[in-house]
Amino acid sequence: MRRPLAALAAALLTGCQPLLDVPARAPEVRAVRIVTWNVHDLFDAEDRLLPPGAEDEVPSTAEVEAKLGALAAVLARLDADVVLLQEVENLALLEALAEGAGYEVARLVEGNDPRGIDVAALSRRPISRYVSHAGERDAAGRVLWPRDCAEVHLAAGATRLAIVMSHLSSRLSDDGTRRAAQAARMREIADALAMADPDAVVLAGGDLNDPPKAPALGPLAADGSYLDPLPAEATTWSTGVAAERLDALLVARGHAGAVVRAEVVHGTDVARASDHQPIVLDLRLP
Repeated sequence: MRRPLAALAAALLTGCQPLLDVPARAPEVRAVRIVTWNVHDLFDAEDRLLPPGAEDEVPSTAEVEAKLGALAAVLARLDADVVLLQEVENLALLEALAEGAGYEVARLVEGNDPRGIDVAALSRRPISRYVSHAGERDAAGRVLWPRDCAEVHLAAGATRLAIVMSHLSSRLSDDGTRRAAQAARMREIADALAMADPDAVVLAGGDLNDPPKAPALGPLAADGSYLDPLPAEATTWSTGVAAERLDALLVARGHAGAVVRAEVVHGTDVARASDHQPIVLDLRLP
């Protein structure tokens, strides 16, 4: 699969319509670029009969290659140092995407979703720690995280980054109660990281399945300790008819001044690859 993927990504880079609103890095600013993106049902062509993939979709090999190529083309254009991903089925698929998009580091821990979709990370910088919280349970003893909550730790120059990433429960299956519990635990994890290393830049986000100001996400963001750098009108998910804000990358208030740019990237390439739009966050390095 991998050699055809590289060729397909190259063809998409040269032959498709350009992405709209791709944020270029300001040449005078030293920055680290972080992207979060729900890539929408990145499945392989194998039918997995046992949990957690018992309900997985099974596209054809050609469909998988086309999907990987479309995603790799967008990621190559975004040129991020670190990419946080949601809805990736397994590590083998992630590694194929990493090769196509030019990333050396790929991390994924299998979560609890019955469809087999997981959160993952790609990086061009060494990841010093990747910590899974998939085994945590709520007060009732149920699995807390439907698709894991992961800590991604790395350094960008002299700056240490600690990113808490998840894909919270969908509004199709949750009235907000589970998302609130997940948001509260994300906040606990982020606060503990900030306390352990006060100089680290702490971020929290992913596909939160709600706007940052939604009541269910109150435990994470309502008190203003973690700020949303995107404009209030930004949307990150669309059906072609309706658009909503479901994704976020929140920055701890004490480091909000490091944000150089925060944008949602739209375009024909993005729409071809996923129903979500990636968030691009550039942080100034000292």
